[in-house]
Amino acid sequence: MLNHDPVLSDEEFAIFRQFIFREAGIDLPAGKRSLVQSRLSKRIRHLGLDSYSAYWQMLRKPTAHAERQRAINLLSTNETYFFREPQHFHWLEQEVQHLRDIRPGTVRVWSAACSTGEEPYTIAMVLAETLGMNGNWRIYATDINTKVLAIAKRAVYSVDRARRTPPHFWQKYFLRGRDEYEGMVRVMPELARRVDFSNLNLLHCNKFHQGEFDIVFLRNVLIYFNEATKLEVLSNLCTRMKGGGHLLIGHSESLHKLVLPLTQEEPSRYRLDASHIRGGVK
Repeated sequence: MLNHDPVLSDEEFAIFRQFIFREAGIDLPAGKRSLVQSRLSKRIRHLGLDSYSAYWQMLRKPTAHAERQRAINLLSTNETYFFREPQHFHWLEQEVQHLRDIRPGTVRVWSAACSTGEEPYTIAMVLAETLGMNGNWRIYATDINTKVLAIAKRAVYSVDRARRTPPHFWQKYFLRGRDEYEGMVRVMPELARRVDFSNLNLLHCNKFHQGEFDIVFLRNVLIYFNEATKLEVLSNLCTRMKGGGHLLIGHSESLHKLVLPLTQEEPSRYRLDASHIRGGVK
């Protein structure tokens, strides 16, 4: 059968580049035209449209909130797995022990671009192991993509995505699937309930209070932003962190030349200057 999908023109590609940049801060490189075409083509077929321009006209309608969110879901990239970049979780274990020893109160961690949930559930395993399943800790997990959030809340994954999980955590925090769920694992419901998932655009962080978080994970996200958007997003995040709190980014990312109240402790770990406290949760 011949493929009669419409071709995404340079002009249409420019429109969708502007759309995802405006909506999510994602700065798509010029060479991503085929990626945008492939991600939107199935939706265009489903809607019976004959061009990407027609789809854009649909998105522009004031009542098209749900369709705009669907387009954001299609154009945002999500790749993750359990215990990705494990050095961060070794450090996390020591840090939450330290926080428990130096002060009372709840340890609050934010997975700021949680994708399909593997990162916040990994954080939850570490905190449950270190502070106890019913310990004084909370994890908040957010993403702009509502489709991946639905997967995260379901908490069911292929065994392959969990293959890097240490054996002790595997046995304690996963349930193996049987019959039609063969080859799948489910996060223990008791652990899954400790993670609060919600939809959030990092350009607008008003959902959270100032000075709320001890630790923020923002890993492998900055690579999709230009320098101005990086600064805007990180400045927002800094106001949500406690003085002396930590920010973790991906090992391939850098805050080079960005003027922020952060001190680098390791290549992908930063500490918020203790003087940078603007009220909020103590």
